Order: sequence, then C-alpha cells, then structure tokens
Amino acid sequence: MYKDSFIRQSELEIASEVYLLSNRIRSQEQEVTLDVSHMMTLEDELSEEEDQKDSSREAFDASLANHKLSREQREHIRVINVKRKRDFVYLEKVNGEIVNILDGLELHTKVFNAAEQKRIVDKVCELQEKGQKGELKRAFTARGKGRSTIQFGCCFNYRTSKAGNPAGILKHETVDPLPHLFKVIIRRLVKWHVLPPTCVPDCCVVNIYDEGDCIPPHFDNHDFLRPFCTVSFLSECNILFGSNLKVEETGEYSGGSYSLPLPVGSVLVLNGNGADVAKHCIPEVPRKRMSITFRKMDESKWPVWFTPEPYLQGIQPLPYELKSSGSSDHVWSSE
Repeated sequence: MYKDSFIRQSELEIASEVYLLSNRIRSQEQEVTLDVSHMMTLEDELSEEEDQKDSSREAFDASLANHKLSREQREHIRVINVKRKRDFVYLEKVNGEIVNILDGLELHTKVFNAAEQKRIVDKVCELQEKGQKGELKRAFTARGKGRSTIQFGCCFNYRTSKAGNPAGILKHETVDPLPHLFKVIIRRLVKWHVLPPTCVPDCCVVNIYDEGDCIPPHFDNHDFLRPFCTVSFLSECNILFGSNLKVEETGEYSGGSYSLPLPVGSVLVLNGNGADVAKHCIPEVPRKRMSITFRKMDESKWPVWFTPEPYLQGIQPLPYELKSSGSSDHVWSSE
C-alpha cells in the first residue's frame, strides 16, 4: 500500500515537472517565433515597399501584382536585377611594381529602391536629431569641412586622440547598439550576395554631409576586417582612389588617380588592393548626402562588453546564380 502510494506520488511529481518543462519550452518557442516574425516583418517591409512615383517601374509593379508573386519570387527578381561591377582596373607603380590598385573593389547598384532609401534616410534623420539632443553616446557634429558622424556597435578613433588614445577600436568605451533597421540592411547585404557570409558586419558609422563637406585621404583601420562597405543615400558623389593620394597645403587633394561615382541606393565594397593599396577620399560634396559604412570587427579587438548579435548569426546568401555586369577599362597611370 505504502509502495503504491509512493509510486503514484512519484508519478505525479514527474508529471508536474514534465508539465512545467513543456510550458517553459513552449514559452521559449513563442519568444523565438515572435522575434523571427518581427524580423521577417521588417524584412518584408524593406523588400516590398515600392516607389509609386517611379514611372519606369509602373508596368513592372503591375505585372507583379497581376501574377501575385510570392515574397520569395519578388525577392528573386530584385536580386537578379542588382547590377554588380567587379572588374575595376587602374594600374599604378607601387614599390617598383605595376599593380591594379582597384583590385577587390565592387559596386552594387539597385540594392535599395527609392521607397527603401526614404525609410532609411528618415531613420538617419531621427538618429541625427537624437545625437544633437545628446541622447546617443557617439555622435559628432561636423567641424569645418568635415561631416557629422554617429557610431554604432563599437567606439573608435580615426586617429590618435589628444588624450593619447591610438587610432582604432576603444575596448573600454561603450556605444549604442546597431539600430534594428540597420541589422535588416546587413541581412540583405549578405543574402543578396553583396557581402560574404564570412564577414557579416557588427558595427557601423553613419556619415551625414552638408554641401561642401568631405573626407580626407585614408586607409580604413585594420581593427576592422575586409571587406567592408558603404551604402550611399540622398545624392550621388564621387570617391577618389590613388596610391599617392594626399592633402596639399592648400587643402586640396592630389594624387587621386581614379574617380568613381557612387549612385544613390548603391553599395561600394572595399577589399584587397582597393582597401589596402589605394587610399580613398570623398572630395567636397555638391549637395547634402548620407552614407552608412558597415564593418566587421577583428574578434581580438572586440570591446570588453561586446556580445555578437543573434539576428546576424548564420545568415546565408540566397541560392541564385549571379553575374557581374560592366566591362573593365584597363587604365594606366601617366606616371
């Protein structure tokens, strides 16, 4: 009798534990489902918003509506219509050898349509306003002909600071995390074959240019891995490349061998010689411009508080065969 009672009590305790465990698992699954659903909703919005004012797309939009294509089919069409130029060539003599200083450079256009660009620009304006109110940790207002910047994901110095801190990532300084919309952008860049899944960005800097602002010649710090990329918004401008690019006493830039226009909604990917042999700069912009530069930190340089973002793990490119567009122009330096 006692034995049967003990067994029934044990069975009840086990059943109770199983019930509690099942509820816990179900609750966690619901949390994950909500998180993924939230992410997919944002990605759907970014993928599906169409610019109704773009007359050149009206027939195409109507075709999509008539055929009731799925989200995956619409995304497939968008991906295969991205224009990709990877065959940049400009030959210069570097350390006694003829080198293609643009090797590794890529330009992807039509990555973001007009409606998506507007949404991103609106978000940047919102962040700029927060920065001006002192609500962000790393927001800097332009001085002289510089540009305003906002850092997310990590703090870094462009050059040695007055306090003696070296250029690069500041391990013990805190900063605001990547805004959710920026994480959605990163996912697209990887899924749409713009950035490799081996180098998913975990930080970024927002650049806000007023007319006449610029960025001087530089190499990006090696606390950040290659490749990295810059997405352009609001207005087109040129970026200059050159192994001998420098600032003259007059403030003008010289040694810029190759000038590349950056269309709005495009993504410039810098890797190889295009990142580490040729310096690059943005001359004075003719009108207001915004850009977001996405980078991945070297793991050995992570801030002490840094934790990898779950939404940015395990992203894989969509299984589409893509082709580069554009013809290479082999250009030799006059020197």
